[in-house]
Amino acid sequence: MIRKKMIGCHLVVLVALYAYLGGLAFGQEYGRLNPQPNPLVSKEDLLQVTGDFSGVQLKKDINILWLYGPEDHKPGEHDYIRVKELFLPMLDSIPRVTVDEAYEFPAKEQFERADLLIQYLHLPNLTDDQFRMYREFVNRGGGVVSIHESCIMRPLEQAEKLADCIGCSWMGNDVSKWSKFGHANPLFLKTEHPAFRGLPSKILLNDESYWSLMTRGNVESIAAVAPASESDLTIFADVMNEESIRSHAFWTYRSGRGKVFGTTTGHYTYTFHDPMYRILLLRGVAWVLEEDPAPFMPLVFKGITNKNGLVGTTDLMFDYKNRKR
Repeated sequence: MIRKKMIGCHLVVLVALYAYLGGLAFGQEYGRLNPQPNPLVSKEDLLQVTGDFSGVQLKKDINILWLYGPEDHKPGEHDYIRVKELFLPMLDSIPRVTVDEAYEFPAKEQFERADLLIQYLHLPNLTDDQFRMYREFVNRGGGVVSIHESCIMRPLEQAEKLADCIGCSWMGNDVSKWSKFGHANPLFLKTEHPAFRGLPSKILLNDESYWSLMTRGNVESIAAVAPASESDLTIFADVMNEESIRSHAFWTYRSGRGKVFGTTTGHYTYTFHDPMYRILLLRGVAWVLEEDPAPFMPLVFKGITNKNGLVGTTDLMFDYKNRKR
């Protein structure tokens, strides 16, 4: 649970810092966005959001299976292999966590060992047996964290089967939508949801999301992209009623005894080096596993904290050679 030391005024300062610096650099309207990482944030401010995580341990041993695929965009976008190689050593550094990886789809034995599946890839065309294994994994109590294009399945006839597994899926360009978004379109969070409780009501990113997805009945949208003109709204339900809302930027889903935490964000590699984005993902991991987020919070700072105590990256990360595997 988030620690009592997380005082509201510090959260306001952090959001204002993002907004002020972002406004200087990214004043353009939606649709004119150039890729750009967020400004660096002080570790001191971030610690007000993560809470005190010293000495907190996981309640149980956890096996995390990371699912990835061939990189299918230009460098710096959809770097599935690069992001997998970033996160697996970090996750493996957490006491009581073991990690495994699968390319394109897990083997039956990997599903049987896993407590949590994190997927970041464009899924291949799965067989009926593979979908059955996936549904059985979730229904027996397996957890899933689904990132960005992992909710897209082609051919589109497979979309319903994917939605049965993770709650949301892409319905094709005629129905579902996608677009980049920047600081003119904040990410509003449903902070009454346990995964995001205690976080700021909105954060700023420069990334991409999808919306108008196929959804199952018990899917809950817990973050949405909306214009900054709605920034005076403090109740998430009011934000969701706006016509311009881009819902399901983050969602949760339950099927059987399993829990899914999904997001349509995560297009750019630099986003995975943003400390606030890491907080969102790691809070989702903890929620799915029914664990205190604290043991995962050291990863918010790992590898992205400089000698001046500033956290994040200024690197676009486009100087990279994509790999198939």
